[in-house]
Amino acid sequence: MTVGALPQTVEVRTLAARAVSLAGVVDPAKLTRLSAAIVAAKDPVVVNADFDRDEEGRYVVAMQVSADVLVTCQRCLSTLEQTVASTTLLAVVWTDEQAGQLPPRYEPLVAEAEIELWEVVEDELLLALPSFSYHSDLNCGAETGVQAPGGDGEALAQENPDKDNPFSVLQALKGDSDS
Repeated sequence: MTVGALPQTVEVRTLAARAVSLAGVVDPAKLTRLSAAIVAAKDPVVVNADFDRDEEGRYVVAMQVSADVLVTCQRCLSTLEQTVASTTLLAVVWTDEQAGQLPPRYEPLVAEAEIELWEVVEDELLLALPSFSYHSDLNCGAETGVQAPGGDGEALAQENPDKDNPFSVLQALKGDSDS
């Protein structure tokens, strides 16, 4: 197993034929698409990649990537720390037609002789980022007025129990049909 800085470019089929395992880190500042999607990265991106061949002779890469990043909370617009992680089993293919014939357990990695390993790592992190990030704290956004204290709206319903329910007519109709 090789440990240290992850190489930017690798010949994936050669590494898979030799059953090489790489473990290393990538400076998140060098991953420009990821940098555009987050506020900042706290630490380097940690990568483990095991290159091998499966029982049918396919070249495969079992890849785990993780990074601690800072993203914007969609409720209160403050910074939120999040761990982004992905575990993927990639099968190396030459063409899109071969990619379509892969078993469902594999994700295709269409590659010529060499691949940009950093780009694959960046793709996995971007896919692992949640669509919407927000604090789990119930008071998130209360100071900005985006969310009322209590967070789930039940407190507002309990404050106004006498307020007319727009569905009370439907409830009455439903009660009439049950008898």
